[in-house]
Amino acid sequence: MDNEILTLFDIDGTLVRGARCHYMAFVHAVSKFYGMEEDISGINYAGKTDPQILREVLEMGEIPEETIEGNFQACLDYMVEYYLANVHQENVMALGGVKELLDELQTDKVLIGLTTGNLERIAHAKLGRAGIDNYFSFGGFGSDSPIRPCLVKKALERARDLYGYRGDQVFVIGDTPRDVEAARPFNLHTIAVATGRYSTNELGETGADFVLESLENVDKIREIIGLG
Repeated sequence: MDNEILTLFDIDGTLVRGARCHYMAFVHAVSKFYGMEEDISGINYAGKTDPQILREVLEMGEIPEETIEGNFQACLDYMVEYYLANVHQENVMALGGVKELLDELQTDKVLIGLTTGNLERIAHAKLGRAGIDNYFSFGGFGSDSPIRPCLVKKALERARDLYGYRGDQVFVIGDTPRDVEAARPFNLHTIAVATGRYSTNELGETGADFVLESLENVDKIREIIGLG
């Protein structure tokens, strides 16, 4: 087993930016399945899972619980269909330092996975549009659970089952307090990056082990995870 270190990355605000089509998938899906036309741009989506966001949107629209449940999975499935059909128009870009960092981690035989609230097929399509999907073969996704810590658990299980990972040097890397909180039940190392909507001060208040302005200082990150 080469991989002694495992890194689990969030996507939006951590690896990439510019995923407008993902938001539009919510808009079109709730209109199609629930007839809801309210403006949902004011919701704080940061660090939440797609099923969690969908439920918040529908509750904001005062959709009855029975109606929510009746169409919930079909609505999520349509979101995936919409995103895959429109991702070619998406202006998703990898954030500064990301490709260099992923190259370095791959060269150093670090196991690289995801913990993202994105539905799995949306996650891979988004990363593909940004040109970095080839680095990620497993993870925990919003399609696994609406509960963020469960995504970390699922990613750890897949690292063990698919790659035989048995190490204890696991780093959860994200741009929101929810990323840090999700790692806490498993006593994992956390790296918070201020490339999303939260500042370094706000992320520092979460108790993250390390807080960085961005992922651009690759040497610093290598040092943090034990490669430098």
